[in-house]
Amino acid sequence: MNGVDSQKETLSLVHDYLEGAFSGCDGETLSRTFPGSTIGSIGSIYLHAIASEDWAIQELCQGKAKLADSGGWFARLGMDPAKDPDWSKANMDLAVMKEFARAVYAATDAYLGSITDADLDKEIPWHSGMTHSAGWVLADVVHAHLGTHAGEIAALKGIMGLQGLPW
Repeated sequence: MNGVDSQKETLSLVHDYLEGAFSGCDGETLSRTFPGSTIGSIGSIYLHAIASEDWAIQELCQGKAKLADSGGWFARLGMDPAKDPDWSKANMDLAVMKEFARAVYAATDAYLGSITDADLDKEIPWHSGMTHSAGWVLADVVHAHLGTHAGEIAALKGIMGLQGLPW
């Protein structure tokens, strides 16, 4: 297996975990918060995770506008992150959230289908003037980040008495 195929396979698993954790949520579950806690709602965590993948793949790896901006997703989600980046204030419409995720996943698949192993070594500008390889950006910002948020969502569902992951 080459590097790009490994990235695709890992990303498929991470998407399965995130979508598995997110499954079975309704409007109340998506927006529920716990007094005194420092963690957001399931809906805000999910949107943050999807938007982070969008940012990493579109903007960082390809130098393109994020789908959230170019596809009008922020407007559809009822938010303007330039004015208020609080995901918990987004429209917690399950259908719109899932549609946004499908668009981001498809764009990520298209990107991974267009690159070679050599492209994984491309240096990507990062915070504070640092750079990292495209492979590192995928591992950190997409794979690890989404997996971590899947765990948060599953834990929050468990606290609510729901099944965290479907398996």
